[in-house]
Amino acid sequence: MTVERRHMANPADPFEFGKYWRPFRPNTTRFQEVFPHQPEYAGLVRNAEKLAYLIRSYTVCEITCAALGHPGGSFSESEFLAVLFDYALRFDPSDPKWPMRDVFYLSKCHACPALYSVLALYGYFDIRDLERYGAWDSHLESHPDNTRTPGIEISGGSLGQIPGVAVGRALGIQRRGPDYSDRMVYVLLGDGECNEGSVWEAFMAAGHYGLDNLTFVIDYNKVEAKGFLHADMSIEPLADKLAAFNLDPHVVRNGHNAAELIDLFSSLHTCRRGRPAAVILNTTKGKGVSCCQFNPNWHTSAPRDIATAQAWLMEIWERTGRRLGIPEEFPRALGAAIRIVPPLHQNPDAITERQA
Repeated sequence: MTVERRHMANPADPFEFGKYWRPFRPNTTRFQEVFPHQPEYAGLVRNAEKLAYLIRSYTVCEITCAALGHPGGSFSESEFLAVLFDYALRFDPSDPKWPMRDVFYLSKCHACPALYSVLALYGYFDIRDLERYGAWDSHLESHPDNTRTPGIEISGGSLGQIPGVAVGRALGIQRRGPDYSDRMVYVLLGDGECNEGSVWEAFMAAGHYGLDNLTFVIDYNKVEAKGFLHADMSIEPLADKLAAFNLDPHVVRNGHNAAELIDLFSSLHTCRRGRPAAVILNTTKGKGVSCCQFNPNWHTSAPRDIATAQAWLMEIWERTGRRLGIPEEFPRALGAAIRIVPPLHQNPDAITERQA
């Protein structure tokens, strides 16, 4: 029997992720800075990279099972979500409404498959629930529903609405008094979402009220649903505009560099100066899968057959999983576990190499 056939006969359970990764912090309700000169720093970086790899892999599984989803924006935010949950965010999966938790809002709600993946990895719900993403009877809808999904702070769909909610939440926390001063609010926006006027109203209000417990993070992957941001409606010079709204801008040169993100969060917790922070997260749309990278056609399209999903999983593994020590049997078993949920239908969008 060949090695490949042995793997097929006795595949590893791809949902037993504990063999490959465990949370870096034994207690996620606490944040403690880890600096580059400390011995645990290298382990934190590697752990976050493994988490980002798993987020992408499980995202491929769930969007293929559903035959819908947004891979481009889910892949571009993976490292950010990994470092946020593995290092900075204070939360308790056993008590999602823990009163002293930090708050994370996903404003670019279409990219919820990646968020669902990290929530499942942290035990908010069974990771096998990802196989039912987008199904009629599933609690994992194509846009988040906080009445049904643990760990989701607010339901969302229409872009540009949640930044204002984040401002209200941060202001409310601030006004509860000094016992709540250490709590943080984070909100992740899309760069195309910044074309919404309501986003800039939220920026203006946050700056006016001096909400230094609030951090806006812009996933600056340069691509939106129907094209490229610089061509459709440029938001440059972005850092200057954010500063003009009395925000404190931070530019992350490579939003897929876990070490750079770890250093950022270490700074955000100590550099509160009476202004909200605004992070420009330079990322690659569709990061990890060559046909998706910087390609607007993969903003809203998911793999519609298992063979495509398996090819994506293997490419993601070859790019990062192999280096991180993940065995090849994991992506192969995860691909084999995919079952596309009916009704089956063809991709309504013809995939072309360039926009018409």
